[in-house]
Amino acid sequence: MNTIAATAEIQTRRKGLSDNLLYFQNLDSISEKINNCRRHLEEPLRSAFDHHFKKNGKMLRANLALRASQANGLSEESCIRWATSVELLHNASLVHDDVCDDDSERRGITSVAEMYGKEIAICLGDAIIALSSLLLSEDQSLRHTLPAHNIAILRLSAGQAAEFSTLSYPTWTAYEKLVEGKTTPLISLPVLGLNPVGWHDAESQLVSQYFSLTSVAFQMMNDIQNINLGKQTIAPASDLRELRPNAVIAKFYEKLPELDKKLFAKSRYGRKFEENDARLNFWWEQVLLSDSMESTKQSLSDKLLRSQHILNSLSNKNKQILQPFDFWLHGSYRKLSSL
Repeated sequence: MNTIAATAEIQTRRKGLSDNLLYFQNLDSISEKINNCRRHLEEPLRSAFDHHFKKNGKMLRANLALRASQANGLSEESCIRWATSVELLHNASLVHDDVCDDDSERRGITSVAEMYGKEIAICLGDAIIALSSLLLSEDQSLRHTLPAHNIAILRLSAGQAAEFSTLSYPTWTAYEKLVEGKTTPLISLPVLGLNPVGWHDAESQLVSQYFSLTSVAFQMMNDIQNINLGKQTIAPASDLRELRPNAVIAKFYEKLPELDKKLFAKSRYGRKFEENDARLNFWWEQVLLSDSMESTKQSLSDKLLRSQHILNSLSNKNKQILQPFDFWLHGSYRKLSSL
């Protein structure tokens, strides 16, 4: 390697290290800004807020928002505000999800709904949405994102409501539609929300397609993990017990004869199987004996392959924004495939 090439490589590595350091510093700044938002809350919402944010998640959306806003040339403060707003909105959806799903745990600790009650959890979720909007309205360079922000909330709410609008278990097609409605709005917002006026240009359409595929793939991996956890604990998976939409179960359900589909639907009391219901164990055994897991993994592989093709066709700017997320997604898939 000649001196010029070696110098260029060293500079590239240094820039990468510098970018990574800036990224981690900004993640700390996001956590600080989230914590500062508590000043707008009164008790008991402030205590519930503090409890929920005892643990941070993967911050995938905040990462995307940071990279997208940096690529769009926003100031460091505006980048942090945008990423914080997106992360707050995501967490509001989690608080509301725990109410809808009767979940008693979130990120390894007691959920807000379980500790403070569903009523306070609903109010906290609403308050966090308001905090997310407030951050944008206070920054002149981010006010143009408010329409996209609000549209994401509308789409997310519609997707969540669709899950509870029918008593039948979703077929595979219905599952994909449900998951896309619930997941895609907040996965795509960090990138597309910065340029809502340009949503209909060809590049934005491709980015939107990429997120439609990867958001469903992301949920499918969570669903496979849920089934695998049931196998490890030698107990029916919680998604089956609670009759929640799950990719593996949807694949299984779709292939059932019509009579068995009706029997499956009749096997639950309200939205869940009854406690110690022998029929739960019967259906769990049938799911494990079916080829639904293999079928789900194949569909997952297909979606990731299609999303990779789209990513490769994007501009360098969008590739640089999306590649860390894509790398994480494929890394998670490889770990899942090795189990």
